Amino acid sequence: RYNLVQGQKTNANEVYQFLTLPYSAKATSLGGINISSLGSDLGLAMYNPSLLDPSMDKTLHLSVKSYYANIYQYDLSGAHYLYNRNSVLSWGIHYMGYGNIKMTDVTGNDLGNFIANDYVAQVSMASLFNKNIMLGTTFKYIHSNYGIYTSTGLAMDFSMTYTSSNNLVRASLLANNVGTQIKSYTEKERLPLNIIMGFSKKLENAPIQFSLTAQRLSIWNNAYYDANFYNEQGYSTPSSLQDVFNHIIVGSEFNIGEQLNLNVGYNFLRRFDLNVQNQQNWFNGFSSGIGVKLPRITIQYGNAFFQRNLYHQFSIFYSLNIPN
Repeated sequence: RYNLVQGQKTNANEVYQFLTLPYSAKATSLGGINISSLGSDLGLAMYNPSLLDPSMDKTLHLSVKSYYANIYQYDLSGAHYLYNRNSVLSWGIHYMGYGNIKMTDVTGNDLGNFIANDYVAQVSMASLFNKNIMLGTTFKYIHSNYGIYTSTGLAMDFSMTYTSSNNLVRASLLANNVGTQIKSYTEKERLPLNIIMGFSKKLENAPIQFSLTAQRLSIWNNAYYDANFYNEQGYSTPSSLQDVFNHIIVGSEFNIGEQLNLNVGYNFLRRFDLNVQNQQNWFNGFSSGIGVKLPRITIQYGNAFFQRNLYHQFSIFYSLNIPN
């Protein structure tokens, strides 16, 4: 019993796992997490507050992602530049709706339906520390509702982003979901704390940038590993090298003019978790997407492979500012 519990001690055992999902189509297309992409993107800033910048003033963002069984994810956010404080304030809602679920007793008698959902409402602030460093903080109110079981939590994100003077290099550090449950379902559980580092480099003479993201840095072996199941099924224990790669996400962005960009990503941990022995594992871990920028509207599309299934996310950004 002791070995089984120790083997399963990962972020997968923590509460409010919906907080780990990408908040925008671009994040989905770049492997699920990207905290350092060069440019201005309110969807990425919803996850990393130090990516907020004055160019996002009066911008609104809406993302929609559908799953199986009428499950939907919605993300809504907006930003406002505070001129007198040289800071950017933003708000956001990250919502997961699981639809109506049938409720039965232990003998299978129908007791009606119940609605299940999770959401987090958040407020973020970012300020310029010096000409190259932005500091950001997010405060989160989290609520989860599964029929008679409800839970509430509070969390904060803390981040710092460095951008080089020539805008060719960006590096970020993010402490994500630092908080606690204030009302639990039955017993208190930990939040999915994630310490993340990100680095992006844009080529000076080519419209390409590359990103390297290292996630879950507070946990060495962050794969979901059940020792008993692995032994029964003949799986090999993850090697030390595999443990290293399971922290890494890579992404690339290709700009075609000023209006169009293509994104690709690869998440090593996702591939490791989804791969099944002696089966076709297709493109697990891979993701891609496209973005189109118009004068006041930006449209993004991102997808990611899970076994033989391809999941899609759409984002739209609208600027309330009238172009000069």
